[in-house]
Amino acid sequence: MGSSIQILVFAGGLFVLLASGIPVAFAFAVVNIFAAYYLFGSVEALSFVVQAAFSSVSNISLTAVPFFLLMGNIFVRSGLSKIVLDAIEISLFGVRASGSYVAVGAGSLFGALMGASIASTAVLGATLVKELRDRNYSNSLSIGPILGAGTLSNLIPPSLGAVLIGSLAGISIGDLLIAGLGPAALIIVSFCVYIFWQSFRQSYGADNKKRVTLSERGRAIFYLAPLVIPVFSVTGIIYLGIATPTEASATGCAATLLVAIFYRRLSWGVFKAALMDTIFITSMILLIVASSKAYSQILAITGITREINALMTAIAPSPTFAVVIVILVVLILGCVMDQVSVIFVSVPIFVSLVQQFGIDPIWFGVLFSMAIGIGGISPPFGLNLFVLKGVSPPDIGMRDIYWIALPYVFIEMIVLVVVLLVPGVATFLIR
Repeated sequence: MGSSIQILVFAGGLFVLLASGIPVAFAFAVVNIFAAYYLFGSVEALSFVVQAAFSSVSNISLTAVPFFLLMGNIFVRSGLSKIVLDAIEISLFGVRASGSYVAVGAGSLFGALMGASIASTAVLGATLVKELRDRNYSNSLSIGPILGAGTLSNLIPPSLGAVLIGSLAGISIGDLLIAGLGPAALIIVSFCVYIFWQSFRQSYGADNKKRVTLSERGRAIFYLAPLVIPVFSVTGIIYLGIATPTEASATGCAATLLVAIFYRRLSWGVFKAALMDTIFITSMILLIVASSKAYSQILAITGITREINALMTAIAPSPTFAVVIVILVVLILGCVMDQVSVIFVSVPIFVSLVQQFGIDPIWFGVLFSMAIGIGGISPPFGLNLFVLKGVSPPDIGMRDIYWIALPYVFIEMIVLVVVLLVPGVATFLIR
């Protein structure tokens, strides 16, 4: 079987299975079993798949996954998200279109406490959309900031995507987590500038309260202060070199538990629900890790990865151009697949390309994370668009959400281009 036929069968077969709605892990497994039997010609050869699966999930860096997930689940289940929203709202009271800035600020903090784009979008949407609409905010000023802010979880530690990318590609997870802060800050500023401009062109309602005193603002900020502890327990200790990302995931989880206790939001029921959510999602991710590792090794054995790299070398005149091609592929995949699926489908193929061209892996990993986030809010199939539709009032249609998302896609694309042309935006904190 020629290389082109192998690519069509192994890569094309995977996409067909994913498009049919089969869970990602099982889609990988079906292709792996077929490929292993075809390549080695016997049922005994399937032990290769088992060995590859074991080697992948025994990676110590993946220990961070359940801890970061538990950290985010405790945050949501305990109701700490409402504390964040209320405190930021009081702090920004009186600012023009303050509700939109609340969405961006809360999305930033949620990113630092949850690490999952879909979860952040769902929580913000369920909490803020109806309230902002009740205050007569336009759809653009109420829905748009939530869509944009949800993508910040891809860049702000503890980003689950960064952990998976680093683990699969052999990139320093700690450096990758810290490197996302610069682009995230640039995106936040860009969102705020766009909201400020929009606030003079579109309607927004008045705040429910008549006035907020300076002392009330101070109390709100002070009440929010304990949430800095879990943020520092992850980002701070990684940046200072005190702990590895794996160790920081445990300290961040412990700090989130202590903060939930401090706010009197933790009960056995809350902890049990958060634990069960974590077990379920971790099991799903590890199944995907195990099956995708075998898939990547099959691609290497068949020479598909080598053929793809040779093609990229032939058509790409420079490493930057090669990165642009990869980012375009990831953007397209992100429109039709969830973040985890995109990572496991594409990273095994492109990681050797990064090594071959001598591309800075941290810079590449940040661009990859940004592209995944943009894909998640890109019409027509960005997953975050459907998540927000599910928690929005029924009169808001998908067409409305598509049009509202486009300016935020454009803003993030501009920031991506800036990071592409000026790598220091992503790497200055780790150099």
